[in-house]
Amino acid sequence: MNLRSLLFGLTLTFILCLIATPAAAESVIEAWRGRAYSDAGCVSVNPTDGSCWVTGWGEKLVVRLAEDGTELWRGVGFDHPGAVSVNPADGSCWVADEGHETSGGQMVDSAVVHLAADGSELWRGGGFNSVWSVSVNPVDASCWVADTYNDEVLHLAEDGTELWRGGGFVYPRSVSVNPTDGSCWFADWGHVEVVHLAEDGTELWRGGDLQGANALCVNPTDGSCWAAGGNELIHLAEDGTELWRGGDFSVAWSVSVNPRDGSCWVANTWNEQVVHLAEDGAELWRGGGFLFPESVSVNPTDGSCWVADDGWGVVHLVICSPFDDVGCDHWARDEIVACHDSGIVGGYPDGLYHPSDAVSRDQMAVFISRSICTPTGEAGMVDYVPPDTPSFSDVPTDFWCYKYIEYAAEHTIVGGYEDGTYQPQLPLDRGQMAVFIARAIAGDDESVPDPTGDPSFPDVPADFWSYRHIEYIAAEEVAGGYFDGLYHPENPVDRAQMAVFISRAFELPT
Repeated sequence: MNLRSLLFGLTLTFILCLIATPAAAESVIEAWRGRAYSDAGCVSVNPTDGSCWVTGWGEKLVVRLAEDGTELWRGVGFDHPGAVSVNPADGSCWVADEGHETSGGQMVDSAVVHLAADGSELWRGGGFNSVWSVSVNPVDASCWVADTYNDEVLHLAEDGTELWRGGGFVYPRSVSVNPTDGSCWFADWGHVEVVHLAEDGTELWRGGDLQGANALCVNPTDGSCWAAGGNELIHLAEDGTELWRGGDFSVAWSVSVNPRDGSCWVANTWNEQVVHLAEDGAELWRGGGFLFPESVSVNPTDGSCWVADDGWGVVHLVICSPFDDVGCDHWARDEIVACHDSGIVGGYPDGLYHPSDAVSRDQMAVFISRSICTPTGEAGMVDYVPPDTPSFSDVPTDFWCYKYIEYAAEHTIVGGYEDGTYQPQLPLDRGQMAVFIARAIAGDDESVPDPTGDPSFPDVPADFWSYRHIEYIAAEEVAGGYFDGLYHPENPVDRAQMAVFISRAFELPT
């Protein structure tokens, strides 16, 4: 029932498949669960160090956990802390202390508290009436507040000075600031609307027709906003244009956006699930095993998600890979993910990676082109204009990867056969793979050095057609031999092996 501030200044990462990225069925695992925090109501992750702040509503405490779940700090002295929002710029945290209800039905002792990274209290202010949500702007350390029962939204400076206060709302339930421009989105539950305010409180947009609007989160990369209401979500552009509406939920209680890829995590509370949606609303993952998930907070640094499960504790979910057929225990998992995150490889229309599928010459041209362009990945190929006249008779201008083959040929990475063809559908073997990669990392064929010493592999003698290239990538520790000491240049290369070779050759972070 609260929002989290997202790391300021992140840029959109292009993660594409061969031409465009379809939604993938992710492989997600539970990295850690802390059952000691059984009444956890809200989580807010700090992407700077991976730590997470947690409220324990019933136990009246706030804790700070390390990425591995180690408790770094525990604070009491709250009434009923319901929401937290961490500032990644300095590690401090704002807390919404809802207060408690008297026998006469009045909420008392509501407060907003600003804590330093070590838990020391920087500021505390009262005069609120059931504060439901806070959202900090890491640019100026100010904080937006949903003062729910007072039907107001406030903007506070870092020291608690009131910068703006606005009313005329009905049960504002959730606030989320956009650090790019300082504006704030909030869910006006009673008016069944989503409202966008400028930094000075000027109303920029109102609408959405969202029944039970209770949670939202802005994406600072494009200014869009995800909002949850009851059994559906909506994705709104910065100007309020509806980009997507849907979902199979039973009270979506919390949302958190990853600004790196535009995806959204959802606490599907009454269905006892957590759901991960792609930017276009396609479902990437849905998992159970929760009791009453109330809050989610994504770490854009690694894409992991923290969950406050009121009843069964705090959970840290980690995406093993963006593909359901590449699990955490897959031998090439790290390299496949590295290539995917660098925009070099992607999945098929079914959302899978198909790691055992053979790589053909046309596919390898795509992978190599994306590896050598600047910036690395599909983003680097956007402005490349291939020649009007094809270099190969069997690769016309309307061939699916014409520009990639031409780019690789232009950089002397690939060449054709004696008959002037490229033979794009031929499967790639380990001998050919060595040529592609050796030329790519050396710069061109002439820059691939002549080997010195005896051959490294008995089945690749000095007169073998790609001897020079195989020796070079072996020296560069891109590829080695099999257990029998042979290189087996005739063996086909599959997509898992290709990811390993690419990752090693271009030193992708794994």
